[in-house]
Amino acid sequence: MPSPEPRPISVLLVGGCGHWAATENHIPAILTLQENGAPVRVAAICDPRDPYKPALLAHMPDLDTLVQRDKPAWISPSPDEGPDQLEHRLHHAHKEHRFDAVIVACDPVAHYPYLKWATDRGIPVLCDKPIVCVEDAAWNPERAAEIHRRFDTLLRAHRDRPGHLFAIPLRRRANDAFLHVGDLIREIHDTHDQSLTMGRIDVAGGHFRLPEEYALGNAHGYTHGVGALSFSSYHYLDELTRYLLLAPGQISALRLTLQYVRRVGDHLASGQGDVLTALLRPRSEAGLPATALDERVLLAEMDFGFTVELLDSQQQSHGLLSYTFTSNSLSNRTVGALAHDAQDDVAFREKGRMSQYVIDLHQGSLQHVRLTKNDAVGEPYTIRVEHRRNPLIGGTGRTETVYEDAHTSSAVTPRDITAAFLTMAADGTACANVTDKIAFLDGQALTHRIYAAMYELIATNHHEAIPCPSVLIDLP
Repeated sequence: MPSPEPRPISVLLVGGCGHWAATENHIPAILTLQENGAPVRVAAICDPRDPYKPALLAHMPDLDTLVQRDKPAWISPSPDEGPDQLEHRLHHAHKEHRFDAVIVACDPVAHYPYLKWATDRGIPVLCDKPIVCVEDAAWNPERAAEIHRRFDTLLRAHRDRPGHLFAIPLRRRANDAFLHVGDLIREIHDTHDQSLTMGRIDVAGGHFRLPEEYALGNAHGYTHGVGALSFSSYHYLDELTRYLLLAPGQISALRLTLQYVRRVGDHLASGQGDVLTALLRPRSEAGLPATALDERVLLAEMDFGFTVELLDSQQQSHGLLSYTFTSNSLSNRTVGALAHDAQDDVAFREKGRMSQYVIDLHQGSLQHVRLTKNDAVGEPYTIRVEHRRNPLIGGTGRTETVYEDAHTSSAVTPRDITAAFLTMAADGTACANVTDKIAFLDGQALTHRIYAAMYELIATNHHEAIPCPSVLIDLP
């Protein structure tokens, strides 16, 4: 029997002028669907930036193609707009365009009202990480606690609508190197019931900013009182929980402890960035005016370290995982404060951001796996996976697998996930090889609980002056 023709689908793209949506992922995926004959159309773009602005389109050719082809309406959210006003505007736009899917790729602190509005109406949602973030969570305990409350509200609304599609395009969930590691961990657990016993994830973001650039607002700026944890960290926390749940053994609870936090104000007061600052200023195309940073910016987290103790039902420890992130590391930056920085037209990769990590995982005395990566953002990424097993279970020494151009050449990419989501939203059948690598809201409960708890501990550290606060988290 021939497969049915896909029905036309109308999309609301929130944050459609950002680098990730317009250049890296969502819009390129939509253009490819259109070129393959899929009746998908972006009916509206919701973004503070004008999607028809020539200066923006000069840097984003895919966005230029899309606005010429689809002629989407522009919804410009106002910073002074309350949730009720925004909901009214979304409702009005929905009456006009009848959205079949909502893609949320805006600033993380703005995700929640769009997600809740779409979920309450049963509209399929694709949301970039982190799912929920809240302003001033780095220093205000009440705001930090709101992250978990909002996620729970969203999860209940989603579950109240059986069959509602709510997906999260997490690149490492689909990446060949990370999948290979998951297969190795699952195999040892399934055969020998050996849990993870020790692991560390050390990430060096290497994203250097001139002091005045902390006052610039963008999708991952510091002007909302949150910082580096709301940037790429969610990817690594998701992998940590995924590997843990692949090999839980007797582990039933986690004790999460904040060991270290360094805030923007701490970094600037130390003067450790002065050397590179002095090298960059003479190379500035356009200087930004000196500005006194708000207290909420100075208190935003920049570097941090957490430990996760693995506990059984009797509170006996079975091991320890750690996660550390630092921005105060090598940067590849060679340019000063470009005019495009102030206009928010230039992506992070133009400012020397690095993508470096070591992920080191042990399953008792039976297996050790290590992933490493050391690249400037924008270069073809190389991921190395080193692996050893005990000879009694078939180990033959150290093996190494190298994944060249590791993100782009992966069998499934984020663009594939966006395309599969839109296919499912149109009641079509997406390729199972893609759909089994998509993260869905129900499966993010533990990752998001750890993420929210990290903000709770960072805020407690400031508000209560507790050096190493901790919290107990049950496994689902």
